Amino acid sequence: MPPLSELQAGLRRAIRTGDALPVLAAIDGRGLPAPARLRIHRNHHYVSLTSALAATYPVVERLLGERCFGGLAREFILLAPPASPCLFEYGAGFSRYLAAVPTLMDLPYLPDVARLEWAINEARHAPDSPRLPVDALASLQDCCFSDVIFTQQASCRLLASPYPVDRIWRANQPDADPGAVTALDQDGTRLLVHRDDDDDVVWCRLSVGEFALLAALAEGLPLGRAWNCAAVAETAFDGSRTLSGLLEAGVFADFRFPATPISTTPVSR
Repeated sequence: MPPLSELQAGLRRAIRTGDALPVLAAIDGRGLPAPARLRIHRNHHYVSLTSALAATYPVVERLLGERCFGGLAREFILLAPPASPCLFEYGAGFSRYLAAVPTLMDLPYLPDVARLEWAINEARHAPDSPRLPVDALASLQDCCFSDVIFTQQASCRLLASPYPVDRIWRANQPDADPGAVTALDQDGTRLLVHRDDDDDVVWCRLSVGEFALLAALAEGLPLGRAWNCAAVAETAFDGSRTLSGLLEAGVFADFRFPATPISTTPVSR
C-alpha cells in the first residue's frame, strides 16, 4: 500500500483529471465498482465548485447562459483548483481567466463585471473593522493634518473599468426593468465597494480625483501626498468635501502618523 500522502495526491489528481488508474486498487467501492465510486466523487467536486462560482458570479452566469458558464467553470476548476476549504474564497482569478478566453473577445466588458462581483464577494466576507468617527480629525493642528495616514475599512475595494460595469450589473438583476438598456459606449466607471453601517455591500461612483485620493491612501501615502495625487488627476478636485463624505460613509477604520514627520504640501481644511 502506498503512503497516505501519495494516495491523497493520487486521489486529488484522479478527481481533477480523471487519471484514476494509480488509485483504483485502493478504493473501496462499497457495493459499486471503484471507477463508478470515483466518478460520483468527481462529479460532486465539479458540481460543488461550479455552484460556488455561480453564487459568486451570478451576473456573469446570466450574461453567458448557464450552459456556457458551466463549461467555462469546469475548465477554470481544472486550471485553478481551490487552495482553501472555504467555498466563498474560491474564484479570485476567474476574471483573469475570462479575459484570456478567445471566444469571449466579443464580450470585452465581461472580465470587469467579474471583477465587480469578486469585489462584492470580498466586501461581503471581509472581517469587521471599527469605523473612524466623523469628528476624529477635528482636534488636529493644520501642521499635522497632511501627515495623517489612514487605514481603510477591511471591506473597501476600488475598481476602475472603461465600461459601465455597475449599470451592467444592475440591469441583470432579477428585479431589473427588462426594457432597460445599458450602452457600452457610455463613460467608464470608478467604484468604491464596501459594507455600510447596516452591514450591506454598497458602492458609489467616484470622480477621477476621488479615485486617485483613495488609491493613494490605500497604498499608505499620507493625506498631503494623496491630496496632491488627486489634484493632479482632477483640476477641480474638492478635497475637503471628498474627505468629509468618506468619513461620513465610514470608509476609514483608523489613522496614524508616520514615525518620522513627512514634508508635504499643507492640506487646507
